[in-house]
Amino acid sequence: MNTPYLPRAYPIHAMYSVIRDAILEVQHNLKAPDALIAGSFLTAMSIASQGDVDVELPTGQIRPVSLDVLIIADSGERKSATDSIVGAPIYEHDEKVARDHVQAVLAHKADRRLWDAKEASLQRKVVKALDNGTDDDIEQLREELIRHGAREPARPVLSRIVHQNITERPLMESMQGDGKSIAILSDEGEIVLKGGAMNKLGTLNKAWDGATTLTLDRADDSIVVTNPRLTISMMVQERVFREFMNKRGEMARGSGHLARYLVAWPASTQGFRFMSLEEPAWEQLPRFHQRVSELLAAAHARRIAGDNTRKTLAFRQEAKELWVQTQNAIEPRLRQDGDLASIRDFASKSMEITGRVAAILHHFSAQEGNLISKETLERALEVVGWHFQEFLDVFGDRNHEPEQARDVRTLAMYLWRRYWCAGYGVALRNEVRKNGPIRNQGRFEAALHQLQMEDSVRVMHQDAARGKGRLWIHLNGAVFSQVTT
Repeated sequence: MNTPYLPRAYPIHAMYSVIRDAILEVQHNLKAPDALIAGSFLTAMSIASQGDVDVELPTGQIRPVSLDVLIIADSGERKSATDSIVGAPIYEHDEKVARDHVQAVLAHKADRRLWDAKEASLQRKVVKALDNGTDDDIEQLREELIRHGAREPARPVLSRIVHQNITERPLMESMQGDGKSIAILSDEGEIVLKGGAMNKLGTLNKAWDGATTLTLDRADDSIVVTNPRLTISMMVQERVFREFMNKRGEMARGSGHLARYLVAWPASTQGFRFMSLEEPAWEQLPRFHQRVSELLAAAHARRIAGDNTRKTLAFRQEAKELWVQTQNAIEPRLRQDGDLASIRDFASKSMEITGRVAAILHHFSAQEGNLISKETLERALEVVGWHFQEFLDVFGDRNHEPEQARDVRTLAMYLWRRYWCAGYGVALRNEVRKNGPIRNQGRFEAALHQLQMEDSVRVMHQDAARGKGRLWIHLNGAVFSQVTT
């Protein structure tokens, strides 16, 4: 497990406006790390969408849209505030379901008393019939007992979405039945990592895969789960996650469980969150909340009505072609000598995760029809591509880091140490070229170009308007202020 070097801005711009504008508003008001906020939004959208839609991948497989999200962030990064604000409609939905459940339990008790009274009455009739009745009387009572048994009131089940510290049996019970949609969430991921569910990674993996049937045998009967939908999202402190990786990391990677996560380790914003007396304005987030609420309410209403079906989203032809191109570009890099060899587990699942994100973006932003456009897939590729690099940074083998990637990182750290830490926001390009760590002209220009593409630096003439004078490298304060060693 590595520590990321240079923070990269999260591709918030890749989201559709109903999502993007809300993320930017939360970022402005809370000043939490961008990836932490984005992870909360992806979690909320996954929960709101997983009970509504599935996605047909270009391979022909029909998969859930459920996401697993892992954010590494230390105390003080406003994890709890972000989770509670972004996920408010989900928690409100669970509170309403809990209130309705209280009334349902009271109604069940009344129904049960009536059923028990009818049961007692039938039993008395049976005793009399056995003593004095005919065979026809007994057969008639037998049929009546069968009908009565079929009408036994079922105890209402609390169908809440959010679970935290949950072991395998309660997890299976919460998904029991057909098409149940739940989530394991925590803004203190230690609860999840040390909880019982993490002892059964196979069950979690199968739920993520959308297994048709899961069973847990008990002494008296079996719990049967069909077509479950499960989102997992946790925010965890670095120390806790390192401890987990030291103890169980080999199993988590080897089982393929970690490969299912969109991982983020954003740089801290502490020290740059300056206060204001202005009252925070919330104009965009309510639109996002409204969409979450309406999707949850609609799915809940369908489930109560006994409708457990989901709509299947597929890809337009041009989106399928882009999918194939991207998959084929990744594949050679998985070879033993490839730069992705050390994260084959995630890389091999990255396009499926991209398909899930594309389906969520399509459904949540209310795009027309059931076919996902090339534009939506491009947006999903940018989002998952950011997490792809993050997974590589955190879990990849840096001994196999490509030369250009190493040059980019080396140049960025040189600019940070030599200039930014000394109080300079600009550096002469020729000075960096002559005195910096990359002496080869071509490699230097390629690394500098990549930093420009990532919006970490800008290269401008001294007289920018006329395009004349010496070239200066301008450091992006939003990036370099967050660098940690």
